[in-house]
Amino acid sequence: MPDIEIKRGYEVLPDNNVRFGIRVINNSEFLIVDVDVILDYSESLFKLDGNTIQNLDIINPTVPRTAEFILKPLGCIHREEIAATVRYKDHKGKRHTLDMHPKEVHCVCPFLKGKPMNRGEFVELSESGHTAEAGLNFQGVDAARLTSFLLETCKSRHYKVDEHAVEGGTILYLASESIGEKAYYLLTAYIKETDGLTQVMLRAVSDKPHGLNGFLNEMVSSIRHIVGTVQSAREIGVIRKEQVINIIDSVVQRTTFAGGEGAGEVNIEGSVVQRTEFKGDDGQKRREDERLRREREEEEKVRKEREVREQQRREEEERKKRKEEEKPRQKLRTNILILAIVLGALLLGF
Repeated sequence: MPDIEIKRGYEVLPDNNVRFGIRVINNSEFLIVDVDVILDYSESLFKLDGNTIQNLDIINPTVPRTAEFILKPLGCIHREEIAATVRYKDHKGKRHTLDMHPKEVHCVCPFLKGKPMNRGEFVELSESGHTAEAGLNFQGVDAARLTSFLLETCKSRHYKVDEHAVEGGTILYLASESIGEKAYYLLTAYIKETDGLTQVMLRAVSDKPHGLNGFLNEMVSSIRHIVGTVQSAREIGVIRKEQVINIIDSVVQRTTFAGGEGAGEVNIEGSVVQRTEFKGDDGQKRREDERLRREREEEEKVRKEREVREQQRREEEERKKRKEEEKPRQKLRTNILILAIVLGALLLGF
């Protein structure tokens, strides 16, 4: 382990700026002083809020200090490297300079704007795009409130293609495009309540793969930020990707069958959009029933798994409780045994 260690990371903030952090860790036995962190970034791609040099003063052994820089992207950022230099004096007054290994930064969302389209166009664009899914579970916030907050947060950068109620929740279609490269970013969000949980399932689609995960992660972060503003709400885990895919496919298929602009011409199976015409087709109902059955089975499986985990947790807590209660008795038995041995030795001595 080096005497002086540098770690770095970044996050995209709700206002779409980038917070870049550089942590300096003193692993030596002596303090270091006059610690300066000098950021190295492209001024043509970022505008820095503040100075390029931050002074961390003194860093004691095992007590890390972090320099934070706020950068405003000036264009779509993909695989852009940010570097830094750390200067300091050791306990003998000798000056040292360390170069930080560059960190690759990706940032798409700051440069999205709403892309107007109808529902049929939305589904058709989803046919050939790259996809990514994510799902979250929350307690303490209902689906209607979360949906309202999400739409309010997204309205400045996303066009609401459609919003309609489905059994147990709401489905949203949002569309946007990157200002710089004209790539489209589509989001299908299904928000529902089940078994005391509010579930949020997301599918992101884009014709460009490099910004897709960043786009989806930004949406997930926005939802977590929204929920964090509700005092009683908390996140209690993620939903498996496979389950998200199955549920969204099922819901989208049901709403497509139900009608709407451009709805009668598409069928979604296994996350692949196929051109079809199901008007008046008896096979349509069988396929829909089968999809519903699979969804119910999956939800029942999740519910049972949750019950099993809860039972295992209670059993584990009970085992720990019994173990703690047994400790005094075990100690008493040990003391009695020791006392018996001592008394026996005394009697034999007599």
